[in-house]
Amino acid sequence: MVTSGEIPGLGLPDIDAQSSLGGLGPVELQHPSQDLDGNGVVDSITDNDVDSTTIWSDYDADGLADHVTVIENDGDYAAWEYHRFPDGTSEWRRTDQGNLEK
Repeated sequence: MVTSGEIPGLGLPDIDAQSSLGGLGPVELQHPSQDLDGNGVVDSITDNDVDSTTIWSDYDADGLADHVTVIENDGDYAAWEYHRFPDGTSEWRRTDQGNLEK
């Protein structure tokens, strides 16, 4: 579930594999540190806490996350993509969800 808390130092929303991201708008990635798509440009931030690992990625280099994946310690995982529409609206769409052990 998306909460009002933020990950210390990164300013990212706290999500879990059951989050809908329905009320979450654009998410700014201030200091990406990994190049996950291999194009030579850093595009992603990975955060670990006691319950999960979350990876936020900005593949179009506009400073906003386009994709997020969360993997929880119990094996639950989910992924979402951020979609912007010509009329100015936007939404996060779940693209994958499951459990790595099932």
